[in-house]
Amino acid sequence: MSDAGLPSRVQRFITSHIDSLEKLEVLLLLRARAEREWTASAVSLELRITESSAAARLADLTARRLLVDDGATPPAYRYSPASSEDVQAVTELAAVYAAKRVSVISFIFSRPLDKVRGFADAFVLKKDKDGGHG
Repeated sequence: MSDAGLPSRVQRFITSHIDSLEKLEVLLLLRARAEREWTASAVSLELRITESSAAARLADLTARRLLVDDGATPPAYRYSPASSEDVQAVTELAAVYAAKRVSVISFIFSRPLDKVRGFADAFVLKKDKDGGHG
């Protein structure tokens, strides 16, 4: 376990696939009810989020090969990770989220700040570099 109190596999999975609490909730909902197919409308009602947001999260998780869709219009989605590594990571993530919800949420929300810092640092470095040439 790291400083965040989360197993490294869970941290890697979140870093690679989860950029919002909503996306996590959608993934865990479909995992918990893997026998069912879910439309964006059904997910939005279950999680009390907008249908457009549910559709965006479902499409993103499908692109990440964590869900599959039936190809219909509107599509219905099912939990079906492409790799056994992802199955294990999501299983571990679900258990950690149930036990340490605040730690998982904190880890998710700490990521954008790191990206913003990196983006800002790129400009500082560029400015310093350009300043040295002038």
